[in-house]
Amino acid sequence: INPGRLPAKQDTVTAEVLRRLLNHERLTGLDAVIDAGTTRLAARIHDIKDYGWPIESVSKVVGCKDGRTTTVSEYWLPGLTIEAAMAAGAGTWCEAVRAARKALRSKAAQAKREAERTNAALRARRASHPGQQWLFGGAHG
Repeated sequence: INPGRLPAKQDTVTAEVLRRLLNHERLTGLDAVIDAGTTRLAARIHDIKDYGWPIESVSKVVGCKDGRTTTVSEYWLPGLTIEAAMAAGAGTWCEAVRAARKALRSKAAQAKREAERTNAALRARRASHPGQQWLFGGAHG
């Protein structure tokens, strides 16, 4: 069994998702939002597959808080692949990813402030249609 390649960049969401898979975790989109900070798990899984990892998946039905059911995908790595990767030194890489992601998370408050400033500037520059200015506090036309 040949494990895939490990991404060189260790502070990325792709690296975080692969680290979690190498930790025997089974991930869904909601897990990725909560634990890895991404709404794009399927795209990251595709990236990881491009590194040569044999990710497996299954569709499963889950209950929602509003009384509906929905189908989600759950992703994982086969156990033998994880064992081969760890034997080849992936554990050291996983620790480096954990440290890199922790350092990145320490900048989260700064990133949120920067996003707020950027969004405020974008809103200020956004032009409204002259016939709709009254919706945004302008004169009624």
